[in-house]
Amino acid sequence: MQRSRVYFTDFHAGFEENLLQKLARLVRAAGIETIDFQNRFAAIKLHFGEPGNLAYLRPNYARVLADVVRQQGGDLS
Repeated sequence: MQRSRVYFTDFHAGFEENLLQKLARLVRAAGIETIDFQNRFAAIKLHFGEPGNLAYLRPNYARVLADVVRQQGGDLS
């Protein structure tokens, strides 16, 4: 079985790069630019839906992902 690649970044931000910029860099490093989104719909799952949910993607992070997908030609309508 092939080992999975795990991409990690900490929550330390500096003057050179904020957390949203780190997220964009991380998803690009993980290979999101190799996915063909051209004229295709893409969905971004924001949460797992359980009551008292604490595991969710914050809206500002979802925006970064949506912007990257749109740059690749994806449709999020």
